[in-house]
Amino acid sequence: MKRKLFLLTAIILSFSLVLTACGQKDIGEAKAKKLALDSINKLFQTNQTEATVTREQMGCLPDQVGAMATNGNAGETSRWVYIVNVPLNDATAKYESLVIAATGEVVYLSQNSANIILTDKQEAQAYQLYKDEKKWGEKHYDALLSLKEACKSWAIANLNESHPVILEVNRGRMPSGTISTTFGNEYYIVTQEAKVYYIAIEWPSMQPIVISVENVK
Repeated sequence: MKRKLFLLTAIILSFSLVLTACGQKDIGEAKAKKLALDSINKLFQTNQTEATVTREQMGCLPDQVGAMATNGNAGETSRWVYIVNVPLNDATAKYESLVIAATGEVVYLSQNSANIILTDKQEAQAYQLYKDEKKWGEKHYDALLSLKEACKSWAIANLNESHPVILEVNRGRMPSGTISTTFGNEYYIVTQEAKVYYIAIEWPSMQPIVISVENVK
């Protein structure tokens, strides 16, 4: 009798798990598109209304409270995401966003650098710096400091965070590569709620190219 009861309980639990899995939440394509476009328009200061949407399963690290971390053996899991794309042409994205299908959290945003148009003042800054220093030097370092301050100001204005912690991905090292009139740097933004963002931002426009959430729950 106990064995039959055990088997019946096991069957009921298995059936419940199947129902739970089948009934997992999914925000749907229309909502994913709206959430992505709202974020694109707000954070990139644009006014996009149309986008293509695809749903894909992507690998990720196992979730832990407040962070994403391996369980010691580099194991991975996966989640469904919506990829929202505002095309520039058939082969290139003007803007792109990733939205977690189960929660609606927008975890990645990017824009094509071709979207950025410098003001006359910014163009003058860019060419003057290029004229003054043909290699990474002191004036470029000063420009990077101003870029870090711009990143902090951006976080305060756009992430509703009064005291963000800004950390350089390169830890103070000068960017490598060929000198150009424009250049960028990468930062981590840590909020008081322990949310970590990654941002790639360009000088002298002081505009972000990539924004992503590093510790997705």
